[in-house]
Amino acid sequence: VLAQGTPTNLPTYPFQRHHYWLDTASPGRHRASATTGADPHTGFWEAVEREDLEGLARTLRLDVSRAELTTLLPALSAWHRRRSAASTMDAWRYREGWRPLPDTTAPVLSGTWLVVLAPDQKGDALYEAIATALNQHGATVETVVVAPDDPRRWADTVAALTAHATAHTTAPVVGVLSLLARDEAAGSHRTLRLIQGLEAAGLFAPLWCVTQGAVSVGDHDPLTGPAQALVWGLGRVAAQELATRWGGLVDLPQELDQRTTARLCAVLAAGSHEDQVAVRAAGILGRRIVRAPRLGDVLDDGWTPGPGTVLITGGTGALGSQMARRLAARGAEHLLLVSRRGDTAPGADELVAELTASGARATVAACDVGDAGALRALLDSIPAAYPLTSVFHTAAILDDAAITALTPEQVDRVLRVKADAAWRLHELTRDVELSAFVLFSSLAGTVGMVGQGNYAPANAYMDALARHRRARGLVATSVAWGSWAQGGMAERDAVTELRLRHGVPLLPPESALLALEAALADDETALVVADIDWDRFAHAYTAARPSHLLDEIPEARRALDAVEGAGAGAPGGGVGTGGTGGTGGTVAALRDRLADAKPEERERRLLEAVRGQVAAVLGHASAGAVGTRRPFLELGLDSVTAVELRNRLGSVTGLRLPTTVIFDFPTVAELVGYLYAQLFGDVCAVGDVSDAGDGPAATGHGTAELDRLERLLGTLPGDAPARSEIADRLRRLLRSAVDALETVDTDEEPVTSDDLEAATNDQLFDYIEKEFGIS
Repeated sequence: VLAQGTPTNLPTYPFQRHHYWLDTASPGRHRASATTGADPHTGFWEAVEREDLEGLARTLRLDVSRAELTTLLPALSAWHRRRSAASTMDAWRYREGWRPLPDTTAPVLSGTWLVVLAPDQKGDALYEAIATALNQHGATVETVVVAPDDPRRWADTVAALTAHATAHTTAPVVGVLSLLARDEAAGSHRTLRLIQGLEAAGLFAPLWCVTQGAVSVGDHDPLTGPAQALVWGLGRVAAQELATRWGGLVDLPQELDQRTTARLCAVLAAGSHEDQVAVRAAGILGRRIVRAPRLGDVLDDGWTPGPGTVLITGGTGALGSQMARRLAARGAEHLLLVSRRGDTAPGADELVAELTASGARATVAACDVGDAGALRALLDSIPAAYPLTSVFHTAAILDDAAITALTPEQVDRVLRVKADAAWRLHELTRDVELSAFVLFSSLAGTVGMVGQGNYAPANAYMDALARHRRARGLVATSVAWGSWAQGGMAERDAVTELRLRHGVPLLPPESALLALEAALADDETALVVADIDWDRFAHAYTAARPSHLLDEIPEARRALDAVEGAGAGAPGGGVGTGGTGGTGGTVAALRDRLADAKPEERERRLLEAVRGQVAAVLGHASAGAVGTRRPFLELGLDSVTAVELRNRLGSVTGLRLPTTVIFDFPTVAELVGYLYAQLFGDVCAVGDVSDAGDGPAATGHGTAELDRLERLLGTLPGDAPARSEIADRLRRLLRSAVDALETVDTDEEPVTSDDLEAATNDQLFDYIEKEFGIS
């Protein structure tokens, strides 16, 4: 219909070469195309997928009329679809693994170790054994008994810790070892309060937490203390949020001897970034994430719900309703959908009608699953004709915050719906013969996610409870999901936005449900199902703190090795969007380049590094998108991303930065000034900016004149005629500057005179802000 046209590039943003729209290809396809060439069999399988008889006949050079081809094609197409789905899901499947670490029976400790315990733990056999071992291996032990239920006593205790740390110059405090987690009723709350107290006190000695029976290192090692796993979830988040203050997690066996406690001392003395460790009679083991491909060749019919009642908590929510539809399609007889609002929940009536049309009986019930009495009454109400045969616990709420800001109420709200309800379901059904007891967990509990110091512990508990049930001969499957697409609560969550930037895209619900059916068919106990782009995730995960957790993921190892090898020569010292920022070499490279430079060049390089880190956190393609004078909140930082930025900056500068640094110095310019002063004990011009003009004036390279222009523009209304005159003069001035810079090498296409002429006044002022740091 249309004549042949000449291809042309589609428009981009002013002064940029980035298009208005996102590339719609899936992350998985991008990753495949980056590592493999064209598949010579693509044409064949595309014809099979379409069931294109003529196309397949041409490809195979066969007569299209051959009967055997007509019979074979539908079966071949179905096989290929199943095989493709199985391959995709294999790439999503991971599990926890434990690997032997070097063993030593003669570790050497030094300095003072604070051993923290609750009043009822004083004189405990575990405390006595650990204190004795620490002393024997060279440490000075100071016991700190906390009063967890009295905030004023906590404040006094923390103050005493600070005084102790500064007073002992001959044996300074080098570590804190907490036994609080062993109290399964209050251990996680007490540990959270301890972390907050140590942070408030400014005590930089690393905190290690001891548990007993919180993890299982294999089928022969039963998990006996699932409630202690809450602290493992909390610790994984602390490692991300408080990278320089966190030590690690050590799980001990129930029976202790001198060899066991000596191994504990070896872990504390090692300094090898092994921060998730189990000590057992056979030795020391480090936690790893490993791939978990299916043993079967392709997907089969797998698990089916069978007769009776399937109970789904959160049954009217996004995940629960998806689960209900799938179970109805798979032949479920009776679906009991439980939610806080019951049949008054939005869409409940429509969901029941849909499930009924699928052939299932559906009941919606209002119940607080965190209330043991209400849950017991609900289970008693299940009709005898449809006995309970399966449980799917999908209920959850989010109430995210950084660890230092979490309140006990926020923690309790999340644990009540997730962990408390799971335990009560376990208690009330352990004598019932179930075909499935399914717990919806999260990747946050497996690896730790910034901002989820209450949600990650709840999900670590899900995985631990599944292992606890298996150890007692009960069915259980916990799946730690990446975030689901299409309406899941995490689609609106700031933490999920962070995951997307870090390489964890949303899972299509249909594919996730197939993966769950495969896990049930394989009788899995604890599985991770997540689509992870390891090139991006590995860098983000280790940006603030090295970790051995990903050592057995080849793609992650390659990505990190590549950056470690190239970081020292990268612009900004590997501190841009691709650098890990987690290695000592990167820190040394940045500080060495700054130290060797003239003061004005130091300032420029530090500004470049900080803008690069802000760009990486916000997902910008380059540091040029980050204005130096715009408040971080306007740039898009929130409490979650502020933690990540603080950690990245601490890692690349080697400074121990306070948790509030991003809010105390709320623009790039002010933050660079603070970092410059901390690094060199001097004043940085870019940081000495005051709206009122007070304080030292910015100097050098015309900065003071630009500051005066900034203040002038700030006094003019947006529609003032003078702004147009100023814009015209700036356009001429910028044209001169651009022409003078045409010979300078740069990674980005230069702005041309034509760009400046075509720009509106607003676009011009935006460009001035990005290039010169004024607004």
